[in-house]
Amino acid sequence: MSERLIVIGGGIAGLAAAHGARASKPAAELEIILLEASNVLGGKARTHREDGWLVEEGPTGYLDSEPVMDKLVALSGLKKRVANPAAARRFLVRDGVLREIRPHPLKFLTSGILSPLAAARIACEPFIPRRTDPSEESVFDFAARRLGKQAAERLIGPMVLGVFAGDAHRISLAAAFPRMAELENEYGSLVRALLSKRRKSSGGGPAGPGGALCSFDDGMQSFLTALGEQGEFECRLNSSVIELAHDGAQWRVSSKGQSLTADRVIVATEAWTATKLLRKLLPAACGALDELPAPHVAVCALGYGPEALAKAPRGFGALIQRGGGLRSLGVLWDTHLFAGRSPDGGLLMRVMVGGSTDPSAAQLTNDEISSLVEAEIAKLFGLQDRPRFRHIARWPRAIPQYEVGHLDLVRRVREDLARLESQTPGLQLAGNYLDGVALAKVAASGWLAGEACFTHSKSST
Repeated sequence: MSERLIVIGGGIAGLAAAHGARASKPAAELEIILLEASNVLGGKARTHREDGWLVEEGPTGYLDSEPVMDKLVALSGLKKRVANPAAARRFLVRDGVLREIRPHPLKFLTSGILSPLAAARIACEPFIPRRTDPSEESVFDFAARRLGKQAAERLIGPMVLGVFAGDAHRISLAAAFPRMAELENEYGSLVRALLSKRRKSSGGGPAGPGGALCSFDDGMQSFLTALGEQGEFECRLNSSVIELAHDGAQWRVSSKGQSLTADRVIVATEAWTATKLLRKLLPAACGALDELPAPHVAVCALGYGPEALAKAPRGFGALIQRGGGLRSLGVLWDTHLFAGRSPDGGLLMRVMVGGSTDPSAAQLTNDEISSLVEAEIAKLFGLQDRPRFRHIARWPRAIPQYEVGHLDLVRRVREDLARLESQTPGLQLAGNYLDGVALAKVAASGWLAGEACFTHSKSST
């Protein structure tokens, strides 16, 4: 007898969940319906095209170190594009000056990012004892303890802003960058861990797994659209779910204009959407998710002509240290990352503002954000020309903040889900609020939810 699975959410988590379930069970045995509230698939993977400019409103791409991404790319029928070699060059803005972050020790020491004393403090890192306190530690406290306060402020703080738009003093090391914590436990030192990994020629670094940055010719949204089009399941757009319940025999999913029954359900939405549907079913989990902050971020894309192309160095982009007079969180040079992002002779830059350290910046009007960013870019690169193209995307709840206590939050969610499973089986969760905010990590959470759903359906037949 055929079963029915309903997946709620058409972002990467939901699409990966549908494909993961289908890979485990054929269409003759399992009908899959995916419900998406908006009129397009993709979630935050949105791509805007205009007059030869291709703007990623959400994620720039993904790291291909997560195995599930290879499966999904193959299922999409698209060909991934690896970022240009220039993407390896990273920069940091300190005191209004662009400085390259170079891996060579001597070049790094002469970059002006750290004082000689702070650089010497980093050299002492192998002699710092490992932490034995099992409680969660913030990323800033970890970095200050191992690398010194100045390195934490000038290097690690901007890095956390770039990944989470968050405050390193509040973000949990074990939740947001678990690999760092693991390396300290395993090697007792980040420097020793890095040297060991280089000897073994393994990918990655202290912050996490390695892998090449990848995207697609028509942007990230084209990938998610293809996953929906090529999937052996039905996608229903404009289908905002308003109620999820279980009547003792089946799950009932009510959305605009339709009411469906299902044997299994995967809720693959963002946390704040999930809580609206699960409050009665998972009260403890929703109580935990109510504590999860997610700041507003605005993405300002500016397209410049040959002057900017000549003055901006080829590279991935630049992180911006707080306290230097600039409100922008960071800038990406998309033209240098992937082909086809700008017209010939043009340079596309994307600048993020807002986040947890400057929430009022994202509340500015579009004109105010554009003026702010243009002025900061002009000052940073010495530009006289105005941008030829402008586009602003807003994300009122951009990125879940894995703050200290996040591991306990996830534990509470999973304990409540296990309680429900013991009484009313058939519900799975997936999304960026559990085990990682990067697109590949969210895809992995969706695929695993799809497989778990199949496992439960098999055991109950």
